Amino acid sequence: MANTVWTIEEFSCPSCSMNYTATREEHEARHTGSFKCSVCNAVVHTWSGNHHFFGWEPIKAKPPVFGRRWAGVR
Repeated sequence: MANTVWTIEEFSCPSCSMNYTATREEHEARHTGSFKCSVCNAVVHTWSGNHHFFGWEPIKAKPPVFGRRWAGVR
């Protein structure tokens, strides 16, 4: 039976630095698993214990802003 408390955690790929979020759910039973990066296929996180991770999503970065840094300076 799963606990009703979930937490969202952030992870970063050790190979390409792609960032992800996943939801951690506590369980009474032991779970094991792993998640691989969708970009470079490296292992981002492995787990073993009374918890499980699901809902892996890449963190969408804000696009870069282009323009003049010192717009008012000549």
